[in-house]
Amino acid sequence: MSETIASAVERIMNAVLRKNLDEATTKQGVILKLLHLAGWNTFDVLEVVPEYTVEYRRVDFALNPNTANTVFIEVKRPGENLENHQQQLLEYCFQEGVKLAVLTNGKTWWLYLPLRQGNWEKRRFLTIDLESQEPAIVEQRFMGYLSREKVISGQAVSEAENLVQSRQRVEITNKAISEAWSQIIETPDEILVDLISETAERICGFTTDPELVRKFLSRRVRALKGPLDGRSPLVSARAVNAPAAAQTQAEGQGSPLPITLDPPDSAVFLDALLRTKEAWIEEHLDDGRKELRLWKAQNMRSSSSVIGNLRSKPRYRKGSWRKSGLVKIHVTIERPAQGIAP
Repeated sequence: MSETIASAVERIMNAVLRKNLDEATTKQGVILKLLHLAGWNTFDVLEVVPEYTVEYRRVDFALNPNTANTVFIEVKRPGENLENHQQQLLEYCFQEGVKLAVLTNGKTWWLYLPLRQGNWEKRRFLTIDLESQEPAIVEQRFMGYLSREKVISGQAVSEAENLVQSRQRVEITNKAISEAWSQIIETPDEILVDLISETAERICGFTTDPELVRKFLSRRVRALKGPLDGRSPLVSARAVNAPAAAQTQAEGQGSPLPITLDPPDSAVFLDALLRTKEAWIEEHLDDGRKELRLWKAQNMRSSSSVIGNLRSKPRYRKGSWRKSGLVKIHVTIERPAQGIAP
């Protein structure tokens, strides 16, 4: 059975932890071993170049040198603090226009995209740790970003860029969600105002002025936006509104509209809905009648909730569906054999 990176990790780590390896031994026993298992011909000094010259200084290893897909590897002895050597390595890369670089002490491998904007930490896109990560993860990351095939083809850099961009998208999205939340509580959407007004009217029996709701939300902005007494905003808001919530529950929030699907599995239903972009809603009324409505679902996505989307519609919301004389709805992909309500 041929040796793999995953099978070699434990043996390599035993050597690193049990022996006081110096930098030269680390290069021979750890770095070159892993590069060989990643597909590199470590005996070919034109493919894996030791002591590669950059002006008057040297980089420990250059993979695939003098090409658009060169990788620089700087090696330190085990236990060495890598943070002290980031600038040195990245300066080598700037001078040579190298897009992918590695700083390692044998146990920890820091992978960089040196030509990206930002400080050293932002240019570091991945850490491989032979001690703390599962051997299968170590192998997956080595083969994904440092294998001979991925480096020479340019895939290593492109996949690293995609990884960074996907993280940036998450950061941007999280920031947008936070800003959207702030906008909603500072300038409430009319749907939110209507929902609170309808619920309050059902509880007390009196028509609720929407302006009162807006003022109520305005008074809660500070509690919702910032922590109280060191607690999180969400916990603080719950604490502030606990008496009102208890009273609301005591008086009855009302139940959600019963909804059944055909096919009954929501994931299967959503998959079919994404293909058809429409479904049929069979409304069961309290006088025994049934009415059929066409649901245009062009805005549904693979992450959407079918039940949640239906219950967000004004006619099917809590506090509204009973007023419409509804008892339940049954939603199907195939059209039932009856007419369509206007």
